[in-house]
Amino acid sequence: MDRIAVFARRPLEGRVKTRLSPALPARLAVALYNGMLRDALDAAEACGADEQWLFWAESVGPSFAPRRWRESIQPEGDLGARLEHAFDTMFTPRSRAVIIGADCPRLDSARLHAAFAALNRAEVVLGPATDGGYTLIGLREPAPGLFHGVDWSTGAVLAQTLAKARGLGLRIEVLPPLDDIDTPDDLARLVATLAFAPPAVAPNTSRALASMGLLPPR
Repeated sequence: MDRIAVFARRPLEGRVKTRLSPALPARLAVALYNGMLRDALDAAEACGADEQWLFWAESVGPSFAPRRWRESIQPEGDLGARLEHAFDTMFTPRSRAVIIGADCPRLDSARLHAAFAALNRAEVVLGPATDGGYTLIGLREPAPGLFHGVDWSTGAVLAQTLAKARGLGLRIEVLPPLDDIDTPDDLARLVATLAFAPPAVAPNTSRALASMGLLPPR
């Protein structure tokens, strides 16, 4: 069984994408995040996985989970502890699992298909982020220790995770990199990319940016 999960924050003003300030005030940052989250959920729903999960960072707030999705709350601890918990929650015998975030609107269903295909050949698949982290991680089986001793929220995350995987003797496949949207520079690159992208690329994010006057209406 293939399982896909989205890690997300509740879309609350002042709680999401705060690093986009001062380029976007809080009310616009949450509107952008809403669009990115909807695109992440749509991609996960369209990728063909047997089961979808939404792991919230907070216990209270609005829910965006589509019907038939399973929802859970991320535990206390660093990102490694939360990822390990999510994989442990999803894994059953003969299952595979992929986890993505909600801040990479170009992470589409085709990329998720590629991630699951990679797990036919490898125990670990990673989708690098251009800032040194990753936008996607998938496992074919539990990997105790993979998330321990990583300097989370730094540019060393991908390199350290790759080193951990090699040290555990795991076969790895790495997908082409994509941008996370965290800073005003990331936002500027996203606007430039979506301005020339087909309408099917990140449609909810594009609509959010268009409502702010940062993209022409589609």
